[in-house]
Order: sequence, then structure tokens, then C-alpha cells
Amino acid sequence: MNLKTLLTLTTMSLIPLALAQGVTADSILKNLDATQKNTKDFSAKVSGSAEQNDSRTKFEVKIAGITASKLTRAEFLAPDALADNFLIIDNQNSYNYQFITNQVTIQKNVNASEVGGFNLNFNALNDLQTTFPSNQVDFKPITSETTPAGKAYILDATPKKGAKLEFDRLKVWVIESGWRVYRTQAFDAKGAVQFDITITDWKVNAGLKASELCKIPKDAEIIKKGSLKKFSCAI
Repeated sequence: MNLKTLLTLTTMSLIPLALAQGVTADSILKNLDATQKNTKDFSAKVSGSAEQNDSRTKFEVKIAGITASKLTRAEFLAPDALADNFLIIDNQNSYNYQFITNQVTIQKNVNASEVGGFNLNFNALNDLQTTFPSNQVDFKPITSETTPAGKAYILDATPKKGAKLEFDRLKVWVIESGWRVYRTQAFDAKGAVQFDITITDWKVNAGLKASELCKIPKDAEIIKKGSLKKFSCAI
């Protein structure tokens, strides 16, 4: 399936807590939005599993991005078929590096770019209101839990009537300390888990530079597809 957010199974038990008085879905989303607006650059590790071609695939990805230029780099650690590959996405193009061929394929980036069957929009990691606008999704707080990253509020999201989304129900864990998405699960109409991801090792405003995110092997072959616009990465 297409994934707009990067998708790890949480291995530690979660301890239910009562919701703090006054905590609403709107207040949680506003805190997330404020965090997003104050984030100039970020890095994190995304891991988890997703249904792909009638089987469940586990994956792990290191990501880093500069929000203003919508420039993101994703380095794949798992599955083995994608290990050592990386993907760079800017506002215009995607740069897909294949380790086995030592080639970078550059093509126009319409929305997100697809690698190994995963359609990934890395810039949507912490921006729920843009990814799932209020005219399409209803968010409701369920409870709060203690996670390995600290106290988290759990939001339940369901599509509104007429909305065409890729899930029938979404659960999102939002960490209170720092207000960032920690875990996301999507369910189909039968209640089966479509994907389950965890985002850890968040670092923000570390002064990342475009040259760091655009780095490729010096001897890599460059393959350009279609009509390309200005490159954020000077390849």
C-alpha cells in the first residue's frame, strides 16, 4: 500500500494512564503544529512493518531533513533488499540511489517517491494536520500511555464520510515531551493492521546542511528520467 508516513513494532509494554484534564485532540494537534513550525531541520530513525504484496515486510530507515527546502534524505537499513540504498527528495525531484548498481536515478517528484514498493512522504512525519486535514479526518483522544520515549497521548483518527483515504482507522501516539509523533498504526475495515511504525532518536535544529543530505558516491552513475526542473541537490 502507499505510505504517507514512515512506518517499528514497539517491544516494551505500555502502561495506561488517564488523560490529563483539558487535553483534547485540537490541543494535541496545535502542539504538533507549533513543533513543526519551529523545526528547521530534523533527523530520526523510522522502523516498523507494513503489508506489501500480501505479506508483511519489516523495514528500518534513517532519515534527515531540512523543512524549509523540503529536502529529505532516507538511508535504508532494512529489509536486506533495500539495505545501503538511499533516497533524496526535494521540492521538485527525487534521487534514488541503488547500491547494487551504483546508480542514482533522478526523476520528477510529484508527491512522494517510491522505493522498493514503499511510497514514502518523509516530510509528513510530524505534520498530521497537513497529511490528514480536518475536512477529511476526525481526531479523538483515547488515552495516554507510558512509552520508552516518555508519556504519550493516543489519538484515534477515522475518515469522514466521503473521504478517500488508505485506511479505515488510524492510531497515533504523540509524545508529550517535545510534541512529536512516536508511533502510528493503520487498520483496514476488518481491523487488521496495515502498517505499524515507530519513530525514535529524534534530533532537531542541529544545523544540517543541504550538502550533507545530498552526498552521493563520487563514482555513481547519474540517470535522468523525464523533464527535470531545478535541482536542490547539485548532482
